[in-house]
Amino acid sequence: MPLPRRLPALWLLLAGLTWLAAGCSPEAGAPAAPPPTVVDSHVIQAGNGAAVTRLSGRVKAAERTSLSFEIPGEIRRLNVDVGERFADGDVLAELDDARYRLVADQRRAELQEAEAVLREKREDFRRHASLAEKGYVSQTRLDAARAALGTAESRRASARAALELAERDLSLTTLAAPFDGSVSRRQAEPSQRVGASQPVLEVISDREGFEVETSIPETLVGTLAAGSTHRVILPALGEAESAATLRHLGTQPRSSNDYPVILGVDTPPPGLRSGMTARVELSLDAREAASVDAPLLPVPMTALVFGDKRDAESEGDSGQSRAHVLRITEELTLERVAVEVVSMGEGRASVRGALSPGERIVARGVEFVRPGQTVSLLGHGPERYH
Repeated sequence: MPLPRRLPALWLLLAGLTWLAAGCSPEAGAPAAPPPTVVDSHVIQAGNGAAVTRLSGRVKAAERTSLSFEIPGEIRRLNVDVGERFADGDVLAELDDARYRLVADQRRAELQEAEAVLREKREDFRRHASLAEKGYVSQTRLDAARAALGTAESRRASARAALELAERDLSLTTLAAPFDGSVSRRQAEPSQRVGASQPVLEVISDREGFEVETSIPETLVGTLAAGSTHRVILPALGEAESAATLRHLGTQPRSSNDYPVILGVDTPPPGLRSGMTARVELSLDAREAASVDAPLLPVPMTALVFGDKRDAESEGDSGQSRAHVLRITEELTLERVAVEVVSMGEGRASVRGALSPGERIVARGVEFVRPGQTVSLLGHGPERYH
């Protein structure tokens, strides 16, 4: 019976060898590689050749102004309210004119007095001149009479100018409409004292119609020209549409390097009012859009990454930032591709760059991945694509 006594020792020996073999394995304890990040992808399609960008804007009257009195005073009457219409020449507001009437009366009396003195001095000079011819009056007396006549003429001229100024001030106590239009804002009330040039009413005119003001990014400035025709849509008027002519393209940028654009509404629809919102569809210059070898390609706006300074440095422009997308290679790794954004609207953008139809880019969530990272495609499993 010696063999059964050796079995426990053999089992212990085999267990020890197994433990040693497991401990010496090079893969023991090695961390597992993280799985590739799943991304939503977009397959680039060929562009349709259209170069249209859609922006938001606001309607305003083409001719508008702020009205004020040229003289100070207390408002006696305001004849219009906000929204009311008026005709050219209508009296819109009046100042209390009592003081200005008194000043005009005073200047009128001073003129009458100056004219009386002038008549007296003129007769005196004629008398002295007649006596001087006969030798009864010395030359000195004649010269004194001539000087007194000149002084009287100057005083009459001064009194006449003072009266004209007083009458002008009196006429300025009424504020007349400079054109046919309506009141957009009332900035003063009756019995309120206002200073010279202090705004009282803001008015808009019907003569020049309406304009739509919007702004465009710097990348689109070269694709627009004054006098070109575009389209505006008015949501508040049941999606009414009108052609619009580009009247002004700003030369100085606003914030974020956006340039102001003003379009004249060619056929204003009924009910259009200043302050309404508008959707602007700008038709870009096809010659400018086709002036480079790279075609325009549509991509989701969520695929664009803005503000990376490396884009600007790669283009040799340290002062401007450009956009880029993340292309998915056949090896399912990400690479960064700089693009120029030509137009944007309705969730999509038209870009040009080193991209081709059929290639894949990260469609959304670009802020969570980086160039060089390995990914897998949402809805495509682990297989590769061509």
